[in-house]
Amino acid sequence: MYYGEFQSRLDDKNRITVPTRFRETMNVLGHAIWHMTRGFDGCIFLFHQDEWRRVCSLIDRYPAMGAQALDFRRMWYSSAVEVRPDPQGRIPVPAALRDMAGLDKDVVLFGVGDHLEIWDKETWRTFQRSKEAEYKATGSLLLTGEQPRWGVAEKGVEG
Repeated sequence: MYYGEFQSRLDDKNRITVPTRFRETMNVLGHAIWHMTRGFDGCIFLFHQDEWRRVCSLIDRYPAMGAQALDFRRMWYSSAVEVRPDPQGRIPVPAALRDMAGLDKDVVLFGVGDHLEIWDKETWRTFQRSKEAEYKATGSLLLTGEQPRWGVAEKGVEG
């Protein structure tokens, strides 16, 4: 499992350094190959190879020519790239993904359990502030065992 937040900077070759703790987890779990793609909310997703295959199998269950599925596939697969940390733990971030995520210098890399995310530092801080109330409300449901109603219209609002 990947968790924790780490500050990093893009170097002159547009690489970020993966923190030692993540590299140790990668080594123990055999996660040498990673797939980087467009994430949600302006971030970049990083999936280790096994998780990438699992997520792609979920995507590929839907008809390739269905309008929404096709649009999603275009966005998902067109930005995907395979990466491997070098011996110093650096991962290159391609220009298209850097531009999409608004990465300049200061970035944040963090674990989300089954994957990693890369964010522009200020974009991440703004996102965190905007989600504080939702974090508390959702956490209250999840941590008390109540069932969240995600995806179910409630009081005229999509959850």
